[in-house]
Amino acid sequence: MDQESQRQELPGRLAAFKVPLLFLLVILIGAAGFYFYTSYESPVNHLIEGVPYYGVYNLYPDYTTAAISVATILRYYNDERVSFSALKNEFPDLRHRDGDDSSNFQKALKFFEAQGYSTFSIKLLDDKYKNRKINEIKKYIKKDIPVIVIQQKRLDTKESDIEKSGWRVVIGVFDDKKEVIVHDASLGNNYVFSYADFEKLFFPGASRMFVAWPKDDLVQNLPKPGNTLPYQKTLPVAEKAYDIIGAAGRARAAAAAADALCRSISGDPTAEQISEYLRLQKESIGYRDEVINNPGFELMPPLFQFRNKMWGAKSLMRIGEVSRARDVFVNELVPANKDLDKTTEGFEFVYDTSDDEELIRFEKLINGQMPYLYEMIMRTYQFEGRYEEAIDAYMPYFKLDPDNEYALGLLAELRDPKLRKIPRYVKCMGGKSMIK
Repeated sequence: MDQESQRQELPGRLAAFKVPLLFLLVILIGAAGFYFYTSYESPVNHLIEGVPYYGVYNLYPDYTTAAISVATILRYYNDERVSFSALKNEFPDLRHRDGDDSSNFQKALKFFEAQGYSTFSIKLLDDKYKNRKINEIKKYIKKDIPVIVIQQKRLDTKESDIEKSGWRVVIGVFDDKKEVIVHDASLGNNYVFSYADFEKLFFPGASRMFVAWPKDDLVQNLPKPGNTLPYQKTLPVAEKAYDIIGAAGRARAAAAAADALCRSISGDPTAEQISEYLRLQKESIGYRDEVINNPGFELMPPLFQFRNKMWGAKSLMRIGEVSRARDVFVNELVPANKDLDKTTEGFEFVYDTSDDEELIRFEKLINGQMPYLYEMIMRTYQFEGRYEEAIDAYMPYFKLDPDNEYALGLLAELRDPKLRKIPRYVKCMGGKSMIK
């Protein structure tokens, strides 16, 4: 075939391929369009209004972050059927356990479902969420559903820290600023994380998110979610308070462990038991010193300052440093035993409302004063066998709480030599020879 004939056939061959090529092009464009349509997510720049904050400003870190986060969700939906004390019992302190907070996590899902809520949860470290952690959270934020996440407590969390992970509630996401807004019990209200920092906080054992929202039947019985209150500005004291409250929690835990050990001893303690009891009390004192010496301590509410000084002196007394303890009680705390229910900027006056009778006696305030202080002064004299001085020191208690049966019983023991007995803590610290 000559060249002229070939040139004449070429357009025909091209025409034969034109239809299949156009068809293939349409398919490729359609596939690309479908992928773009299904994968594209419009930017989210949204802050949920009216999510209540419970945490560092009102001293709710006395509660676990699980209990606080659950309370945040309940109160956002104006659901007040379950009290804070009940939530504290439902979600106990897991600070001394290793690994995932899975016990409270599973409890929370069951709890919400039993209360009439729908729930959804995922592990954000699963491969399919590798680059989509915040995208999963955004799905709910834009629907005004707060999201609970379980993460590392802070970016500077150390391996030696007692609390490595905790719960926080996401209340806002801003794609334009690449920021996540959270209510964090320890760091503060509407606290800001960058996307990059927020994602770094997920690690094995602390990488969950879950949401809960009322089912239709429950919605009918609840007011509209949220409230009309604007979010309070996050105060600079929050970060200092985080360190202070963390150390205070460790002090409380060590002292509680010492007290539990002492109560478990039925007869005379062994040398090993005495040594461990003293070690735990000294550990508690060390943490209390860390609290009191923190530059932010004086910014904390009067009650918080008072408690920590009193519990620190109480531990001093229980390692035999009775004179030092009495000096704190008499010279520092008696003058400060007033206006303990006053607030400081950014703080509310909220404390544990436990049903435990002993805890109620420890924490009770009357007209802004704490009667229990005078029991502690009395104990310093009782430890030394100075009963007349112990009685005199105890009498101011009854000006504040004259009908307290426990206190009246103690007074009767002090007055009657036949009823007097050595407090068990004297045995646990090694006997009267330890008292200085």
